[in-house]
Amino acid sequence: MYETASDYSSRLRACHSIWLSDFHLGTHGCRADALLDFLRNHEAENLYLVGDIVDGWKAGPLWYWSAAQKCVVDEIRAWRRRGTRVEILPGNHDDCGLLEALFGILPSVDEFVHRTAEGRRMLIIHGHQFDGSLASARLWKASPAYTMLLRINRWYNQGLYERGTGTGSLPSLKYRIKRAVEYFSDFNDRPVLEAARRHRVDGVICGHVHRAEQRLIGPIWYINDGDWVHSRTALIEDHQGALRLTRWDDAQELDDDEIGAVHAVAS
Repeated sequence: MYETASDYSSRLRACHSIWLSDFHLGTHGCRADALLDFLRNHEAENLYLVGDIVDGWKAGPLWYWSAAQKCVVDEIRAWRRRGTRVEILPGNHDDCGLLEALFGILPSVDEFVHRTAEGRRMLIIHGHQFDGSLASARLWKASPAYTMLLRINRWYNQGLYERGTGTGSLPSLKYRIKRAVEYFSDFNDRPVLEAARRHRVDGVICGHVHRAEQRLIGPIWYINDGDWVHSRTALIEDHQGALRLTRWDDAQELDDDEIGAVHAVAS
């Protein structure tokens, strides 16, 4: 089961490490209000921002900046002032100049290995490096068809279900739209496994595909921390080293096909 905001009873939750990715600041899709609420209800020794934090693809006329997005940046800066180690790994949408201007952090590496409190070695990487179809996907994502799919998908996610009318055949259509969007931003297991073996790690933590998930690829743990456009999810490590995915939203439950079952990594 995923935890929800109501499970925390508004208490500040202390963690060893937190992984967040795919904010897409600078776009209308960024769920900045939920992200800000999450940040204000947690603290951690390590905060890892795993790519696609600021959407450099939207720089220019398509750029959108809200008060909530500014507050997210201010809150992360406040975490740094309070002593949290904040690391940013650039994603394929990120512009390092924008990241430095907003957060005061210039990313220096694309990947690194984190050792959990219980000693597991986890490769941290955005994930676009595993995406063999990225070049063609980016061209398709610039098309009017992709833009329309995103708008329809957002309408079903936010408008229809907020009105409580998500019944009948409409969820099936929503599912097909979601799968069409995901098709051009997914990757297979082989490059993940190869990267894990190359770095001699126990698992891989990434983002990129906007779908939180935790599963085994052979002997390797694959954990995707999701995003803050659709799933509003984070990966949290407690002080004993246990890892778990958390959704910061008590308004609606996730479908099993959207995000798989969560298992204890430390098993």
